[in-house]
Amino acid sequence: HRGWGSGQHSQQPKDEVALLCGLVSAVQSLDPDVLIGWDIQRESLGYLVERAQHLGLNLLRALGRTPGLGSVKERQEDEWGALHASGIHATGRVLLNLWRLVRGEVKLNMYSFESCCAAVLRRRVPRVPHTQMAAWFASGPAGGRWRCLRALQRRASLNLALIDTLDLVGRTAEMARAFGIDFFSVLSRGSQYRVESLLVRLAHTQNYVMLSPSREQVGGQPAMEAIPLVMEPESRMYTSPVVVLDFQSLYPSQMIAYNLCYSTCLGRPSHVRAGQAAAALASADSGTDPAAGAKAGTAGAAGVGVRLGVTSYAVPPGVMTAGGPLDPDSLVIAPNGVAYAPASVRPGVLPRMLSELLNTRVMTKAAMKRHAADRVLQRVLNARQMGLKLISNVTYGYTSAGFSGRMPFAELADSIVQSGRQTLENAIRLVEGHPHWKARVVYGDTDSLFVLLPGRSREDAFVIGAEIAAAVTACNPPPVTLKMEKVYQPCILQTKKRYVGYAYESPAQTCPTFDAKGIETVRRDGCPAVAKLLEASLRLLFSTKDLS
Repeated sequence: HRGWGSGQHSQQPKDEVALLCGLVSAVQSLDPDVLIGWDIQRESLGYLVERAQHLGLNLLRALGRTPGLGSVKERQEDEWGALHASGIHATGRVLLNLWRLVRGEVKLNMYSFESCCAAVLRRRVPRVPHTQMAAWFASGPAGGRWRCLRALQRRASLNLALIDTLDLVGRTAEMARAFGIDFFSVLSRGSQYRVESLLVRLAHTQNYVMLSPSREQVGGQPAMEAIPLVMEPESRMYTSPVVVLDFQSLYPSQMIAYNLCYSTCLGRPSHVRAGQAAAALASADSGTDPAAGAKAGTAGAAGVGVRLGVTSYAVPPGVMTAGGPLDPDSLVIAPNGVAYAPASVRPGVLPRMLSELLNTRVMTKAAMKRHAADRVLQRVLNARQMGLKLISNVTYGYTSAGFSGRMPFAELADSIVQSGRQTLENAIRLVEGHPHWKARVVYGDTDSLFVLLPGRSREDAFVIGAEIAAAVTACNPPPVTLKMEKVYQPCILQTKKRYVGYAYESPAQTCPTFDAKGIETVRRDGCPAVAKLLEASLRLLFSTKDLS
């Protein structure tokens, strides 16, 4: 073909069946692990699968690594996968719908192939309509067929470039290795699957088995009551510096600090005592010894089980006494009134898992600093530390998934949230009660504080911010840590989750960063012109501080 290029060749099969057979032959010859397409359901492999079905061929089975054997997924309607993943499966190969993956990686107003290439690859790609492609192909070898072939080849090579630039394969492989799950499950399964993969393996080493509640048990557990602290900000523009401080991994650190876990939860002490009294009364009526019943595992030992999460539980008599294994004075009482065994008596599985995750992430980031010149290793280590961060941040969600959860626990979830809320409230009281700082907390959101320092300079704000972080950290058990993130000057607090300002991350920074959260400049559901005009207006306001 004229213009097709040297070293390139094409084949023209006699009919559509021969075309599909040629595709199968090429895939079986190359034997790839991953097959990708931009829109694999409608325009790529999915279209070929529909054409093959019309011709009476099973293309997906032929493309798999066991053409003679059918897979389980062939007989299943993958409705969730069709809406969230690739929706089609070939045995032994991973099929990726690239536009869905790119949509989760970059934030754009439009996710066409051309827009994503411009944003990720910094390359402008012409959009060729299907009608034009068909006209080029129909013009024959002497006409413009080479244009059609070149456009398809360019599209395929750009797909590979997108995968490589975003490091989707390498990062996903590292996450699969860290979580202990397969490659495709990293992309297609939710956070509960990842947490459970780590939790099950660690629980088995401690001689625990996981509970599998029924849908009725999950629906019948007590409703969760605790909510994070989200303050209503004082809506105005602040010209004095506002210090932003964040608790580092607040919920994981609460679980570690207070040993909050499924395996350490005892319920509310008043309920425990009531259950023990009922057990003693039942034993007295039946003429059995409560201690003997505990060893025999009779109903007298279990007593009248107290509702705890999705099931019931009763502490055996004699356990929670001054001379027993659990001294009532040594128990950890969460702010919601639920008691937990201290780590000295029974280390929790969740705290141990989270400690190992956070420590491993620290070591991984230290290795990144040591090998800063090795770009390949940097990508691998960065993917690994990002996976560890994600899994630690979603562990709380595993305990609080009350509707579709695999093992929800309302009391544990409330303890975690209420502990985090109390930690934030204590930090606010400490900041506002210090006579030297003369600070005022103008906004707080779950794990962050916005501290106003009226009349102070930006240099003083960094010094005071570091003092606040050190003082609050010292008042909490490890590993609860408050870190100073940045200083806003000036800034506007509009309402909850919506603020904007000029951010400085160090005293030496002279050129500020325009940092916006939740307002129209970063939202993608409006007109881009509105975002640009608003950002220009805000920059002008911050620079001049003149509303006229």
